[in-house]
Formats: sequence, C-alpha cells, structure tokens
Amino acid sequence: MTRPGGERGFVTVDGRRVLIRRYGRGPAVLVIHGSPQSSRAVEAVCRAIAARGLTVIAPDTPGAGASDSLPLSDPDSADFARALHHLTETLGLFRVGLYGFHTGAATAATFAALFPNSTAALVCDGLPAWTEAERARFLADYLPPFQPAWDGSHMAWLWARMEAQTVFFPWHSTDPAERMAMAVSSPEHIHANAMDLLATGDAYRPVYRAAFTFRAEAVADRLPSTGLIACAASDILATHLDRPALAGRGVILPDIPALHAAAAEHLVAHPGDPAPDRIGDGFLAIGDERLAFHTLLEGPDRPLVMLHDAGGSATDLTRAEGRPVIALDLPGHGLSSEGWTGPIDWSETVRAALDALNLSDAEITGVGAGSVLASTLTGAPARPGRLLGLPDAVPSLAPEWDGAHLLRAFRIASWERLFDPWHRRDPAHRVDRPADLAATHARAVSLLRAHRRWSDLEAWAAGTGV
Repeated sequence: MTRPGGERGFVTVDGRRVLIRRYGRGPAVLVIHGSPQSSRAVEAVCRAIAARGLTVIAPDTPGAGASDSLPLSDPDSADFARALHHLTETLGLFRVGLYGFHTGAATAATFAALFPNSTAALVCDGLPAWTEAERARFLADYLPPFQPAWDGSHMAWLWARMEAQTVFFPWHSTDPAERMAMAVSSPEHIHANAMDLLATGDAYRPVYRAAFTFRAEAVADRLPSTGLIACAASDILATHLDRPALAGRGVILPDIPALHAAAAEHLVAHPGDPAPDRIGDGFLAIGDERLAFHTLLEGPDRPLVMLHDAGGSATDLTRAEGRPVIALDLPGHGLSSEGWTGPIDWSETVRAALDALNLSDAEITGVGAGSVLASTLTGAPARPGRLLGLPDAVPSLAPEWDGAHLLRAFRIASWERLFDPWHRRDPAHRVDRPADLAATHARAVSLLRAHRRWSDLEAWAAGTGV
C-alpha cells in the first residue's frame, strides 16, 4: 500500500541527513521539487509516475524540508546536482530517470549535463531561462531575510508573501502587467507552502538563490537525447521556451495532468536501474500510519525513550548523556504530523512503536503531556512540570484565509513563556521563563505542525487523572 505522502525515510549522504519519499515499485526515477517547498509538494506527479510501474524517489533537497543543508554559503545548481548524484550513489543506483519542477528542473538539467552516463531520461517541468535583467532583479529583491520578531509580524509577512506568489510574478510586484491569470490558492495550499518555508527558515534563501543563478544556456546543448523540456500552458515559465537558450527544445502542454501523463510516458520509455526494496530509516509503520523516531545517542546500555510535550516534537528534548536515547515524534506531531486523521490511542501507539524498535525493556520518560503518557506505560508517577489543560474555547490552528492561525500559534508560544497555563494570564499564574525568541518561534512552528493533535493530546493528558 502507498501511504499518503509516500513511504518516508532518512538516508545519510556525505554525513548529511536527507529525507526521501518513495512511491511505487520498479525502475528508479528521482523527482526534484521546486522552491521554497519540500518533497511533499510533488506528490501528485510522484503518484502519476509511480502508477506506470516506476519507483519514485523524491528527496527534500539539501537545506529544504527535513534535509540538512550543504556546507556551502551560496550553493548553485551544480552543487545541488552533485549532491543529488551522491544520493544516487548512496542508494546504489547507476542510472536513473529524473523529473524536476522549476528549481528542481534546473537541478535535474544540471545533473544530466554533468552526469550523462547516470541519466536514463530527463523531464524538466518549467525550466527557467532568465534574462540578465530578471536575474539581477530577483537576486536583489526576491529573497528577503526571514527573521522572527517578538510581535509576530514575521508570520503576517510570511502569509502575505505566500498569498502574493499566487497572484503576481514576481511575488513582490504590484504591477498589473505582472499579475497572473489564476485564482488565489486555497488556505490549505498556502498553509502547506508556508510550513515548508517555516521548516527551512532563513536558509530558504541560498536554496532558492540557486534557481536564479542557473543559466539554461550553460546546459542546453549538453542535455541527453532522452530529455523532455515541457511546461503547462498556465505556468509562468511557459514563455521561457521561446527564449534563445530553449527555443525549439520544449513543448507546451494544455494542463498539469497532461504534463504529468507525458512525463510518466517519457520516463517509462527510458527506464533507469531498479530501485532497492528498502530506502531509508527513521520511520515506523504503525497500522496505516508512519511514526518518526530519532536516535539521539547510541550505546550498549539500557535505552531511554523520551516523549515530548503536547504540541512539541523530539527536537525539544534534552539528551541524557551516557546512555542510548530514542525520541519519538508522537502521532500528529513533528515529522509524524502527516496522516493520523482518525482517533488515536496514545498509549497503544507508543507501545506498538517500542515493540517495533525492540525496546520493550526500555526506560520511558516524558515532558508535560509526554510525562503523563510515559506514566500510563510504566506506572511511574507523572511529573508534567506544568499545569495541564486547555481553555474552554480551544483555539484553532486550522488554516484560515487571512493567515491569522500563524500569528495565533506564535502568540500562544509567547504566552507560554509568561504564564502557566498560558491562557490564565493573571499574577497567580505568572512564570518567569527566559526570553528566547528563537525557541518561541520554534514552539510556534511545532504547534502549527501538530494542529489539532496538540489539543487532542493535551486534553487526553489532562483527563487521565494520573
């Protein structure tokens, strides 16, 4: 069964962790996403290709999504192409099919030019061919810094920026001549793109910058005969197929489904190596869902399993030195945030994860609601370290048309540093936690990932009576 979002796992490449999604079985095709997104954004084309009997491997490119950055200040498309080639070598693949969208198309085309013997077929969906004036303008204005602010204004900016890119190109324009003929995306679509940028933070700039420093004329004559350069008619980059570097080399297709079908047909006709049966680790299959786990420390002693608080993730936890430590992203939280739409039995889910990891004898501890969850599994007293419970009117973090939910998450995270519980804002519930803007922003991002599962776990922990 192919789960929503594909089968996920981490692969270590040159000491960097790379998150990949896998769909289907058969010869290998790498699908490379655009910016400032992650591999979750290319699910539709991944499924279309996998349905034709191919294995799709969609990585979060370095510095995007959950993948570590390249150790370079200003990587270009060649650097990303080499990193992609190292990934194929790590997976034991000599020849692969390639599909790239926008920034990913620039990376895929550069890969094919640099490594022709490793390229079975190439599909570029929206290959940019910038003019010098466009390149200078975009490098100057398109990639402003993304820095948290105590008033939460960075969240308002983020939503407005993600909305704007569905109306204008470039997104920061207000010129009617640069307005696109398309509907504003749904709040859910804008939210997904916003979450991708939140995952990357200010590091989105060097990742995205590579798209604007890319030069189509440097690779066009070196692309393989098994290359297909295409664009949907609605794509803002469709006009680039008429520019000198790409003129006569590409095709415009009527819509996105037609493009995906043509891409799948092309890749089937030029198959790469068979993909290995198993790719990556770091996720457990719990029924039809996936649960992320993190090995914080390794060692021979009795392991410690750590459970984070409601609305948090394993990244919040402090390592216990001198013994092996495993941390779970609880259902609906952190990297386990995808899926988990049905009812959750919190204790049984964690128990199933420990069984899958052969950790039935592990010591279990937790923070906040995670402490209560650990108590139900071990019988040890819960020590949440804070007051559990939610306000009578539980605030929603579901996507809203104006992005108010982003600011709401940041304000909740801010009040958590001043009151316990955060919604009892009076002198009797005052706490004095250190002012830490980065930690407050990170907590807001975790709350947004958890969405309603934050309140579900909080309510469950408050109601256990432990």
